[in-house]
Amino acid sequence: MRIDHLVWYNADLAQGCNFFAGHMDREPLYGGEHPDEGTANAVMALGGQTYLEILGRDVNQGEQGLDPEVKGLRGSGLYHWAIGGIGLKDLAERAAKAGLEGGALMPGGRVKPDGKWLGWTCWGPRNHRFGSLIPFFIDWMDSEHPAISAPLGGRLARLEVHTPDAEELRRIYAILGLADIPVKESAEPFVIATIESGKGRVDLRSFAPVPRGYVI
Repeated sequence: MRIDHLVWYNADLAQGCNFFAGHMDREPLYGGEHPDEGTANAVMALGGQTYLEILGRDVNQGEQGLDPEVKGLRGSGLYHWAIGGIGLKDLAERAAKAGLEGGALMPGGRVKPDGKWLGWTCWGPRNHRFGSLIPFFIDWMDSEHPAISAPLGGRLARLEVHTPDAEELRRIYAILGLADIPVKESAEPFVIATIESGKGRVDLRSFAPVPRGYVI
């Protein structure tokens, strides 16, 4: 199990890419559009199987497909994060036995700008009060992992989660196999990820208030 990717949102995708180009070792690679969702992305590897997804509005799509929460985001920040390297069916069954409500295993996919098919299956717990402090889980199936073809911009050095209810979140993390991720007691909830590159360190912090994030 590993942190598969971080989702950083900036409505202006070019602006988001410029920020990371200035702080990382390489420039992000355009990853393509999300049809009918109103967004597009760029990607940057943070390791062999970990990457940063820079998410923004697609100038060639209207706003009608935008998720209402995404439409309301202002500025930039961590929107969500994903865990990979685990069997989703077994995880969903284990979570259900422990009393956690989860969504269905949801397949998805799209064609990348290079013409290759990128397919995945996602799963995530739902109807909890922690929003995007709890990640979703992804399996890339037979597709090439996005980090393999993305430029290596740096490495993910640390990810911490802060919440006023650290004990309960640690309990949920233990069920989901995330006990190694630090959860700290704090007055305000947020996720903070530290990326290191040849240009130094960058701390990426989640939006306030914490988004509900990617609901599956």
